[in-house]
Amino acid sequence: MNEDLAVKLKNISMSPGVYIMKNISGDVIYVGKAKNLKKRVSQYFSGKNAGIKTEHLVSKIYDIETIISANELEAFLLENTLIKQYKPKYNISLKDDKSYPYIKIAKTKTGFPYILKTRSFKKGDGEYFGPYSSAFAVNETIKTINRIFKMRTCTDNKFNSYAARGKPCLYYQINRCLAPCCGYADIEAYKKSIDGIRLMLNGKNRQLIKAMKQSMNAYVKELNFEAAIKLRDKINAIITINEKQAVVLKEEKDIDVIGFYSQNDKLDVVVLIIRNGRVTGTENFFFKNIYLNDGEMLSAFLNRYYAKNLETGANIPDEIFIPVKIEDEDKKSLAIYIKQFSSKNVKILDAKSSVRNKNKYETVAAMALENAKKNFFEKAGGGRAVENIEETNPAGKENSAVTVKRLNTLKDILRLNKIPEIIECFDISNISGTYAVASKAVFRNGEKDISLYRRYRIKSKNTPDDYAMMYEALSRRFGNAASGKDPLPDVLMVDGGKGQLNVLVRAAKDFTENGRISAENMPALIAIAKAKDAEGNKKNNEIDKIYIPNRKNEVNFGKNREEIFMLMRLRDEAHRFAVSYYLKIKTKSLITSELLNIDGVGNIIYGSLVKSLGSVKNIKKAAADELAAVKGVNKKTAKNIYDYFHN
Repeated sequence: MNEDLAVKLKNISMSPGVYIMKNISGDVIYVGKAKNLKKRVSQYFSGKNAGIKTEHLVSKIYDIETIISANELEAFLLENTLIKQYKPKYNISLKDDKSYPYIKIAKTKTGFPYILKTRSFKKGDGEYFGPYSSAFAVNETIKTINRIFKMRTCTDNKFNSYAARGKPCLYYQINRCLAPCCGYADIEAYKKSIDGIRLMLNGKNRQLIKAMKQSMNAYVKELNFEAAIKLRDKINAIITINEKQAVVLKEEKDIDVIGFYSQNDKLDVVVLIIRNGRVTGTENFFFKNIYLNDGEMLSAFLNRYYAKNLETGANIPDEIFIPVKIEDEDKKSLAIYIKQFSSKNVKILDAKSSVRNKNKYETVAAMALENAKKNFFEKAGGGRAVENIEETNPAGKENSAVTVKRLNTLKDILRLNKIPEIIECFDISNISGTYAVASKAVFRNGEKDISLYRRYRIKSKNTPDDYAMMYEALSRRFGNAASGKDPLPDVLMVDGGKGQLNVLVRAAKDFTENGRISAENMPALIAIAKAKDAEGNKKNNEIDKIYIPNRKNEVNFGKNREEIFMLMRLRDEAHRFAVSYYLKIKTKSLITSELLNIDGVGNIIYGSLVKSLGSVKNIKKAAADELAAVKGVNKKTAKNIYDYFHN
């Protein structure tokens, strides 16, 4: 943490408001709200129960601004506005649902609204219901509504065309439309049908049936049996639909149940929509690059989700059930915001705050979780169920339970403070100091995470000194962490045994002593080395040895072979990555140096030749006049190139 930021943290107000986090480039990376700004912001830097995701966010923070507000509602509104304005990298964004369909009761100048499916939202041009995750379900719902209520399905242009001709379309002939265009439908009766559709789309089927039965009885009393029969048929159709919906709660209430499933930095959230005790639909959101803990993530999601629903006029439930506990002030501010714009007192419940809630919603919570898990592996893992990863993946990926157990065992063996979710390994590759490179390979939760791999071209040495080369690579790695560019892992491993371990310890010590990285934030340091025989030769078929600082002998893994095998696989991956980079640089250098040996050819002309002729092979084959036609190449240089390859 830089000195300016430390001073700011001490002077932050204890009032409600919004905090804006920025990186070293001044870009806004996170926006949050708080009832007590000082308390909330200080939690990020306390180091208590931070977790790897929060540490990653904190490592990027270079500056913080705060805006004091009069109350929690103003803070909520301001946070929402700033997130829309800056689109910060680490805030939850609901862009995933931008293509989901809505059902719309469209406003129309004719006075007879109609129902349609739409994927866009425009305020003021009708009522919107959704969004829905299934376009097929939306189409079927609209068909059912039109079949029961016999609504118009045409656009205003067609409506006016049929009205001018005084002749209805085919839908009237097949008894699928009341033909309001030709004056065959009473506008008041049509409006009542729209009210019924509104209730149906909000899941209020029982209220709709009750109202329709009252109207049917009134028609019977008036001896209007034809109208009564039509209503009876509609009631029976709605009852049939109602019976197909699963009853999941004994109480006939509206509730949204949230389920989520995450691995690494990916997350899937499902909203199970329950109306009158019955499941009426789900909404699904998949996110990548999530760097918040579960409570912060869920709170941010709820804020964005219900703010969007209020903007679109979507139905707000009586209760929201969430699987993990979030801050009380976050619950309160969300409830205040919803009440302000919907006049609804929403209860936000979680399993941990009440055993009664857990038992009451156990079934629907499990349903939401299973949906989230299924959607996660469809989008992040090619459609595989979590239970079947080990069986269906020949590359050797293991199920999460096995991985967690293995990482826990590794934590105990290496005496770490936390589970080693992220482990890095460094290796050096060179021949007699030439084309020297270093590589960083990374395992996240026991599997490769190529997005975190890094390569380093060694600049300080061109003589065979592996220790100096490793020190340079590690210093650059720690420097990137100190500047917020590349967060540190839980464990940092070097290939090379005790000698390279001493280099690792020295590089880490240099950064802790100068205050650029605190000792608490420094990862666990280890080294790996192949077993050797009595003459000092490496034994390739033996188990490798692991060394840790301040210990003479290697770490004893006992019977826990899989844990040491995991570290050996990571070392092999770092070695492969380093060698591939070394070969690439060497090959490129050999090819370019051949051309650069020719009199008159420098880097600019070399670039022009390759750009014009496509490759060194084509340059070798080219005639002198072809070479002279290249921009920047005169006749003398062209002759030198031709003679070099042909004489």
